[in-house]
Amino acid sequence: MTSMKLFCVVFLGLMSLLLCSCIEGEEEIFLNKDGSARVVATYRVPGMLLSAEDAQDLRASIEAEVGGVKNLRLLTNNVEKHNGDRVIMLEIETDDVSTIEGSLSEHDPAVEMTKGDKILHAIVGRILVSREGLKVHLNREIHLSSLLDEYLGSSGASMLGDSAFRYTMYLPHAAVSSNAHEVSNDGRTLTWNHQLADCRNTPINLSIMTHIPIPWWVYALLVVVATGLLWALFVIVAKKRVTARDTSAQE
Repeated sequence: MTSMKLFCVVFLGLMSLLLCSCIEGEEEIFLNKDGSARVVATYRVPGMLLSAEDAQDLRASIEAEVGGVKNLRLLTNNVEKHNGDRVIMLEIETDDVSTIEGSLSEHDPAVEMTKGDKILHAIVGRILVSREGLKVHLNREIHLSSLLDEYLGSSGASMLGDSAFRYTMYLPHAAVSSNAHEVSNDGRTLTWNHQLADCRNTPINLSIMTHIPIPWWVYALLVVVATGLLWALFVIVAKKRVTARDTSAQE
């Protein structure tokens, strides 16, 4: 075996040891009855793949693209180093879950994307929200293939081992339908587990249909309206009875 081949074998072996089970992602999405939502996300990336400069660039991209959206509140935006890894921590809130659709601006193909931009657009993916009567359909597609190929090489996915991205969604009511891998809590908790080694050829897809949350004040308004109608009906009936008695008395 030549020295070059030996170097390649040793290098790939070291890469496998460093990367195996080291790229992890965990997202929790909380949907509330009033249509508001909160997202808490943590990603762990080996420091050799995300330098301090890259981490700063990623934070700046998040602040500019997510923090600049009118109906989104960026509560947490940190990238810390822990045991040689970069740990990315995000927390976002919105009063209307439909505003998440298209929250990232379209990239200008004439402008070269920074590494931070590429990571942000890749992990957020494309989110579509559509309504069907009193139901809402959320669909999210996350394409990681180009990111994995660029920074790990065309065979990099094979070195990811059991690395995975996990998504958990908490609903106020049971989902009508979804493609979740696990369903618990009477249909109100949905979980997706995606192995990164499989993401080079197939995008991550999260799909769910649920009932549109109706705010409490809608029910209160219906009670008020119903009470008003019953009272009006009572008054009309009472007046008719009084009129009928007066007519009988006159006869």
